[in-house]
Amino acid sequence: MISTFYERIVGTSPPPEQIVPKILCVGLSCVDIVQLCKSYPQEDTDQSCIDFRYQRGGNASNNCTVISQLDYPCEFLGILSKEQFSKFLQDDMKKLKIDFSHCPILEDGGCPTSVVLLSMSTGSRTIIHHKQNETEITLKDLEKLSLEDYTWIHFEGRRNVSDIIQMMQHIENYNNALIQMQSVNGDKSTHLPITVSVELEKTRPELLDLLPYADVAFVSKDFSQSRGYTNMRETLNNFSQESKTGATIFSAWADRGAMARAPDGTIVQSPAFPPYKIIDTLGAGDTFNAAVIYYLNKEKISFHRDRNPDDQSLKVEVSRNFNIESSERCQTEFINRDVLQSAVVFGCRLAGAKIGLRGFDGLSKVYKNYLS
Repeated sequence: MISTFYERIVGTSPPPEQIVPKILCVGLSCVDIVQLCKSYPQEDTDQSCIDFRYQRGGNASNNCTVISQLDYPCEFLGILSKEQFSKFLQDDMKKLKIDFSHCPILEDGGCPTSVVLLSMSTGSRTIIHHKQNETEITLKDLEKLSLEDYTWIHFEGRRNVSDIIQMMQHIENYNNALIQMQSVNGDKSTHLPITVSVELEKTRPELLDLLPYADVAFVSKDFSQSRGYTNMRETLNNFSQESKTGATIFSAWADRGAMARAPDGTIVQSPAFPPYKIIDTLGAGDTFNAAVIYYLNKEKISFHRDRNPDDQSLKVEVSRNFNIESSERCQTEFINRDVLQSAVVFGCRLAGAKIGLRGFDGLSKVYKNYLS
């Protein structure tokens, strides 16, 4: 109807509707069974909890929840099943308008489950996870996607390191082909190269192999300490030596705030922004990562929309890292010191607000207040 009306009034067909490229998060979606306790229970005791709920969890799944609350189109890619709890996960993603249309759905697979104990006395969260199945996303799953539909792909560092590397290399090949096509056609393509990010959270040494293929890396406090590092600056300086040329690295240490290292080696920092009352620390790290991805992606789109390709002042000098496997440079030319400073502050503010909320409900309102 709209098309017919437009043709009758204007005389031509309406312009095609602009499609906003999505952020894709690859990893786990699970059921979190959350119990709020006055204090962490002693072994072999019987006590009542203050509150109980179950919700959709998993790092990549939580990343999508936050990005969706910030009103940006996102997609989750992970293993699902036809089991009852997995259907709950799918219904919850539908409610938040999170696309999961490319997820493999297993006939007989179970649903990963985490039991989470939240202590009101210390603010700690203790997680006991049950995997249910060993199936992970592979390159074949990623190859079914049309990569031009995405502007950013984030990987949760999991057990399938070799599969994740293959997927990252697949995206590198796509980016190289796109850049070559744009140079031949005079930079007329509307598609942007995909920025690749990765989270190193679990203390598995093999996750280090992912760094040479990531444009942006989020290194957890636990992972840093497992490598012998005692603070954020030490983390950034050491991990930069194993990262892709021009990579941006984030290190968030809860109440110490967060630091980040820009492609040119500049380091920025933000304090933590704790709420008046700590209610729920579960997912605070996922909130920080998702908020940073969202912010940087918006900057990326604005940068490519407004830039003049001939403006040499936008070029950032980056020293090539010859100690890694990947010879590719990062898709991070849109990140400078000011952008990075704003991104890390935004991430800390949203993560701080989140721990004052029950679950993730209310982040959208927090974000709107942040803008006003």
